[in-house]
Amino acid sequence: MEAEDYVTERLDAQQKWYSKKSGINKDYHNRMKIATIICAVLIPLLSGLELFGVIAGALGAVVAILTSVSGVMKFEQKWINYRTASERLKREKLLWQTKTPPYDKDKAFTLLVTRVETIINVENGDWGDYIASKEKPE
Repeated sequence: MEAEDYVTERLDAQQKWYSKKSGINKDYHNRMKIATIICAVLIPLLSGLELFGVIAGALGAVVAILTSVSGVMKFEQKWINYRTASERLKREKLLWQTKTPPYDKDKAFTLLVTRVETIINVENGDWGDYIASKEKPE
């Protein structure tokens, strides 16, 4: 594979994927947190009013559900991991394009491929470890 093809088809594609997924997970995380805060703040306000006691109880359940879903789905962790991978890929590309160390020697493209694939493999490995931990019987 030629260098330009690799950069376009692999490096850029992966960087864009990580960036997109990071943004999605950031949005989910922020929305879940905001909804949790709003519901939690409303509970003491509504619980003092006799008419809204049931609603306050339901809001408590909503807070528990939102917190549990957020914990299981790990939106914040995925957001940070994907953003980190995206930024690392962008950095490697910039260093390679500008022939900045360690890309200032022979076989710079080989080094780029090795480092990019390591970044991707680490992220995939983290995902694989997470999935494996979920499949273990408790």
